[in-house]
Amino acid sequence: MPSIAEAFRRLWQPRRGLFWLMLVLQLLSSGIVLFLQIADPPDGLRLVLSLMAFIDALLAWWFTLRLWRDGAPVTTTS
Repeated sequence: MPSIAEAFRRLWQPRRGLFWLMLVLQLLSSGIVLFLQIADPPDGLRLVLSLMAFIDALLAWWFTLRLWRDGAPVTTTS
């Protein structure tokens, strides 16, 4: 079983675009949910925004799994 530090290293990959896309999608879905709770939009808009937040969260989770599975990139020193 990997240690917490090793698991964190597998996810923390700021040099990969996938890492930043995952973070942006997580922030976007959180922002949408916050807006839904504060603004209380009409039912139609609430449904569309809820589906968008759900899809964003699923995509972010998928990107997280890809980062986790691929592991940290190998760094070489010359």
